[in-house]
Amino acid sequence: MTIQQQKNKQKNPQKKTASSPTEFIRQWIDDFVTRPNPVFGDLPPCPFARKAIVENKVKFLELDSVADYATVYQHITEADFDEIDVLVQIARPDHFTLKETKKIAEDLNEYFMSRDVVVLEDHPEDPEHVGTVKLNNGEYTLFLAQRLSKLNKFAKMLESGPYYKNWSIDYLESVKGFREKKNPKV
Repeated sequence: MTIQQQKNKQKNPQKKTASSPTEFIRQWIDDFVTRPNPVFGDLPPCPFARKAIVENKVKFLELDSVADYATVYQHITEADFDEIDVLVQIARPDHFTLKETKKIAEDLNEYFMSRDVVVLEDHPEDPEHVGTVKLNNGEYTLFLAQRLSKLNKFAKMLESGPYYKNWSIDYLESVKGFREKKNPKV
């Protein structure tokens, strides 16, 4: 748990323990992803998440124990990204190995990025940090799918401010660089 997450937990000690993977991820979004953080220039780690949540434009799907690449692919294919901003597919932490998770996301991006959809992954065994802030949810494997053009547009908007000032060049390239090389058919 990051220092910021610990502080948030101390401020809100009555919060219930999540009873489902979706509730856990929603709580993580509320407690961390949408909270201002000095490492991000006093913006939240995801400055646009709160609006998407409030407008009910985030769809959560819990993957069952037989889910595989084809399952994740099908859910993305069926998603209406004109109606939702983000599709969050949640798998139990031991469902996919880190290597499988990265390969699935890479293969999905190979197909979907030219169709203006990008897939980002989060795996408990692959901690991602900006400065001292751990970005991962730490519990579940996630596949987050969204419009590539929209994500790039929002990232570009953040470039003129302090948001990226604490990002290492390597981390910035790993997060932004790979998706900027693709030119989606819009």
